[in-house]
Amino acid sequence: MKQAARNAPRWVLAFIGSLLLFATLALICIRMTLFNQNFMIKQVHKTDYTETIRKDMTQSIQDLGRGSNIPPEVLADVVSEKTVSANVDNYIRSIYQDIPFELQGEDQIKENILKNVNQYAQQENIPIDESVQSNLNNLATTAAKNYSNYIEIPYLLNYGKKVMAFQSSLTMILVIVGVAFILVFVGLMMMVKMKHQKVRWSSVTFLGAGLMLAVLPAIIYFSGVINRLGITSEGLYRFVTSYINAFDLSFVFVGLVMTVLAILLIFISERVRYKKIYKIH
Repeated sequence: MKQAARNAPRWVLAFIGSLLLFATLALICIRMTLFNQNFMIKQVHKTDYTETIRKDMTQSIQDLGRGSNIPPEVLADVVSEKTVSANVDNYIRSIYQDIPFELQGEDQIKENILKNVNQYAQQENIPIDESVQSNLNNLATTAAKNYSNYIEIPYLLNYGKKVMAFQSSLTMILVIVGVAFILVFVGLMMMVKMKHQKVRWSSVTFLGAGLMLAVLPAIIYFSGVINRLGITSEGLYRFVTSYINAFDLSFVFVGLVMTVLAILLIFISERVRYKKIYKIH
């Protein structure tokens, strides 16, 4: 009874410490994912979303070309994936860093269209008069103007601005919660005298936080609810589901690390306790 009464305050502090550690680590996960431009860029490349954009752009240009009796294969390679990828990366960085976005590659697309069409006309011995050349210039100009519509995606801009609006608040809350955890954890350690007990109560705090971080996100991930999002565009579906899954799994990973650390601390505490008992005897 006396032992239970003595441990009650420790359990309370360990529980509060677990909650605060959970909140601290959760905020760090959010800071390193949703508020991190490199995280979004990584998911864009992981899902080949830039290749999807390139294909859509190419198809749009080919549709314009059909109106001028230009075979689709002539315009199949006018859009460079490297250029699209660089522009998407810069667009995402401009959102997160709140700087103007400068589109690159419009002139190159226009030159590629005119070059490919002229080569095709030479191979097929098709004469190009002023009227035809004017139509080709208009086609290339229209295609180049439409280029920005595929790069500057409105939903990314809206999402990025909404997220970054909370960046300063997130940082402030993270600092407050982190400091609170340190104070509670130090208080818990001061309530325990023996070394092995300090290690054991540390493991209790880490285990609680680890389970809170890992269990619910793991349930969400394995339930497949994220993969059932109703997004019609295949490329956008792959990007969004990968983005959310990676965000969800970041919690699972950190939670598992904390759980493993807690288990290791339990073994260490038992080893220290047995050594102490052995020395006494």
